[in-house]
Amino acid sequence: MYAHVVMIHAAAMGTAFLLFAARELLFITASRGQIGAGKLALTANRIAGLLTGIGIAGGIGLIVLGGWPLSTPWLLVSFTLIATLMVVESRFVRPWEAQVQPALQGAIDTIEVRALLRNKRALCGRLASILLFALVIALMVVKPDLAGIFGA
Repeated sequence: MYAHVVMIHAAAMGTAFLLFAARELLFITASRGQIGAGKLALTANRIAGLLTGIGIAGGIGLIVLGGWPLSTPWLLVSFTLIATLMVVESRFVRPWEAQVQPALQGAIDTIEVRALLRNKRALCGRLASILLFALVIALMVVKPDLAGIFGA
């Protein structure tokens, strides 16, 4: 059973990561005038969010099935990165998405949509989220002996 949960977890998180990266490429395309790419980016983002939820559920299952203590250093660092990711998302990304979503549905003109899509604060937040997500994935894959590395 553990192997099946690992596959589900890895597939969900890996695919979510790829969709988050694709979302950014689509937003770049949309910011250059291909507004339809922005709508596709939002769809990719929703699917990635669902896959992340599946991946997190699988991760919790792996902690239980694998008997990993919650005090394991790489898990603690991962939890900290996930918390940081949640803060970045809530402060920089979600408020921007709340503006972009109706804009891409035609509520405002193309010039204003392109200006929203070029928002540097939101871009930095989205890129930081992708980086944090990648770090969590790396920790989950490598499971480094952080206690040994830092002499704890």
